Amino acid sequence: KTCCPLPPKRLHRNNNTPTGCGQQLHNISKMAMTMYFHLVAGTALLFVARNVSASEPYVNVTLRSPIMSARVFLPHTDGSGDSQYYVGSRFEHGSMIGDVAFGHKTVYGREMWRPPHDASWPESGIGLASEFGCGDDGPTCEGKGDITNGVLGYESAKNGEPFLKIGVGALIKGSCPDCLTDPTDDYKFNSPYKFYRQPKWFSLPSPSPNEVSFVHEESIGDLGYRIQKTIRLEGNIMTVRTILSNSGKEQFSTPWYSHHFFTGNSVPVGPGYGLDLGLSEYGVRASAPLFDQPDLGVWAEDLNTYANVTMARDGSISMRMSKTIPEGVRLKAEFLDEQTITLTDGSFTLHAPNGLSVEERIPELQSQSRNPFIYKYNVYAERGTLSPEPMLLLYLQPAETTVWTQHLKFTSPVEAKFEAPLLSMFLPSDWQNPSFVPWRSALAVALCSAAFAGLYSMFIGSRRIDAYAPIPEAAVNVV
Repeated sequence: KTCCPLPPKRLHRNNNTPTGCGQQLHNISKMAMTMYFHLVAGTALLFVARNVSASEPYVNVTLRSPIMSARVFLPHTDGSGDSQYYVGSRFEHGSMIGDVAFGHKTVYGREMWRPPHDASWPESGIGLASEFGCGDDGPTCEGKGDITNGVLGYESAKNGEPFLKIGVGALIKGSCPDCLTDPTDDYKFNSPYKFYRQPKWFSLPSPSPNEVSFVHEESIGDLGYRIQKTIRLEGNIMTVRTILSNSGKEQFSTPWYSHHFFTGNSVPVGPGYGLDLGLSEYGVRASAPLFDQPDLGVWAEDLNTYANVTMARDGSISMRMSKTIPEGVRLKAEFLDEQTITLTDGSFTLHAPNGLSVEERIPELQSQSRNPFIYKYNVYAERGTLSPEPMLLLYLQPAETTVWTQHLKFTSPVEAKFEAPLLSMFLPSDWQNPSFVPWRSALAVALCSAAFAGLYSMFIGSRRIDAYAPIPEAAVNVV
């Protein structure tokens, strides 16, 4: 049999158009090419979609400005079945802010801190993860008065009964692994406690897409608190505003600090990292600043082995890392001492080897007379973080509210908008970079346009062959 059972016929449309078997082969070839094109376009679109979604398994909101982006990992909300980045018992669940991208430069990433990630482990925070408490064991912190270690009702609770960890929720006393082997009955800040009930956060309406806000509250008996977080990104400025209210019937005071899990482009902490502390020491005759290392020889090593800490004539203090910190080495220094006259506004500037700097200040420390106060000014470092930790002290009477704002300014010698080579946007690691937003948009538009053009030409733009009348072989007599 031949491929065409009917005699070849000429068509009106184009004298060069193949006829007969050639026409059918042409049609088959054309349809095959069109289907192939759609398959390629669909695969490309699927690749794009999978890289955008599958690259991040934890529920989050990415805040963007024209030059940078920051990722906010959302806490558990009522009825949420999503996977949260952090569900531990130490840090505020609403403070998981990191993965900051400024062009090709990144800071506050997660690759260097406690891999592989365990969402339930107390230490497994990211970036600006903050804690109510002083970062030590025990239900209270050093100082005048009754300063709680971020916990309410711990000392009056019995084992198996609930107590509150501010910013975390209701926990069960005695449920942590270290509690079982310690006869002191002390609160263990870095050991995972079981939750008495699931903490709930509620999202609040935001006036713009570059802002996110949520609220959380918890109470047990006469003790309670309410906390609201608002994170906003505008240009190269990010602000994190915290509103804390005492919703119970008893007063409490507690320290608060942001841990600042800081690295640049996942480079281990070492030469190229620096820190300028917003404090000055007066009445110190030595050319080097005075600081304490209370845990030296216990679990911490000497900071002077890995960093040069200097003091200028005005008493300002700077730190430059001189040696890469090995795995397992931890460093801690305390810069506020009762024997030293020290002035501080709680500010600092971090420097990463990639040239990106972060300056933080808390304006309320200068503008509010009662809350908050500076409690301590510590610096913690290991291979995966260089962490300045200015601590605030908060006093709240029943029904009282206090507010403070982290004001972070990101700067770099090279503007991010000039750093978007075309080929690098296809790398999964760079796909979320804000510099590539125009490129991603252009690629998506091009692929969709090409797919639409192919569909149009296949089903609409070209008429079917049988829609044309054949030219008769013999002349037709017109009456």
